[in-house]
Amino acid sequence: MQGLGGASGWAALVLALTGTAAAQGPEQLLQRYAAEARAADSGFQGFSPERGHAFYLEKHVLKGVGAVNCASCHRKDPREQVRAHRVDILCRACHVINDEEHPDPEKAKKRIIEPFAPQANPERFRDQTRVERYFHTNCMMMLRRDCTAQEKGDLITWLLTVEGETVIPPGPDPARRVAEDD
Repeated sequence: MQGLGGASGWAALVLALTGTAAAQGPEQLLQRYAAEARAADSGFQGFSPERGHAFYLEKHVLKGVGAVNCASCHRKDPREQVRAHRVDILCRACHVINDEEHPDPEKAKKRIIEPFAPQANPERFRDQTRVERYFHTNCMMMLRRDCTAQEKGDLITWLLTVEGETVIPPGPDPARRVAEDD
């Protein structure tokens, strides 16, 4: 079948035929990414939590924003839940704001950024389609390219090592009170 695009294309075909996502959690995503990484590099030796953590903290320069990394939005502690625009997150690092419509980020849609670590957010990495959409969007923004299967697998492998419950930072407007404000 032409045009299926390797393993990810086959996953899309399974989704189309069955109506369900092929992966149902981080472990299944890691299996998929391992197969893709082996196909791309016969010397693939497995995923590394150390490389995943380094990737998470690696700075990238975004025009008009400065140096940012995954932790710019998801926080240095990936168990942290925050409300966008209530902490020091660079707005344009998290999402695009149309300057004509929202010249003041305070008037932009406010949202919760849920914990990135699966231990603190059991829903993280459960929906393969959503995971791929967000990897594509964020990798294109940060790296100006799609992330490799190795990078995705390393990142998820590291996030699986982060233990603990959701952390809500102290302050006058913690994320848990978001419903009161909206």
